[in-house]
Amino acid sequence: MRDLKTYLFVVLVVSTLWFGALAGLLIEINRFFPDALIFYFFNYSYCRKKG
Repeated sequence: MRDLKTYLFVVLVVSTLWFGALAGLLIEINRFFPDALIFYFFNYSYCRKKG
């Protein structure tokens, strides 16, 4: 039972950190590219054409 409590605590902490980092990343992307439907830095064909 103690191992289960430890596992649940670790999952809670790791998931909180993960979703907090993900929310921060999405907020920063939305700050630099407001109302963007397509992010060009994720598009391989756009990056290939520039070089």
